[in-house]
Amino acid sequence: MPQKPKRMTRKEASDDLVKYGEDMANANRPKEALDAFNRAIEMYPKNDYAWGDRALMLEKQGDVDEALASFSNALSINPDNPITWNNKGLAFLKLKKTIQAIECFDKAIENDGDYAKALYNKGRALTLSGKTNESQECFNKARKLDPLLFTKLKKMKWD
Repeated sequence: MPQKPKRMTRKEASDDLVKYGEDMANANRPKEALDAFNRAIEMYPKNDYAWGDRALMLEKQGDVDEALASFSNALSINPDNPITWNNKGLAFLKLKKTIQAIECFDKAIENDGDYAKALYNKGRALTLSGKTNESQECFNKARKLDPLLFTKLKKMKWD
């Protein structure tokens, strides 16, 4: 007798939609990506990755305030995710809200002390705040953790 196919849970289906959305984002299809993340959230509202990826797409489309709300939702589900904290900090940095950005980068570093990108981004925010000595300390720590980070970041476009 053939076995019935295993039924997917709502969380598994939501995770599949997140993967699909990430594929669409990587294929430069932002509308389809955002639709997938929204469907993933509808299916399983506690999917912090769906909220975080949704926030990234919204930010990319210029809706930074809505992106910040999505980052907050992701962090209310999983407050220990250093990547989400870092990304939220970058959204604040885009709005020139350096104090809030630094707080987010600090949370990212608190959750992962070896997170070189968060240290680098904190250094950027401190530079914008005129705190060059502190920023240099962050840059030095980031370079020590990931010697190739600055080379990789030079290839990226910063606002």
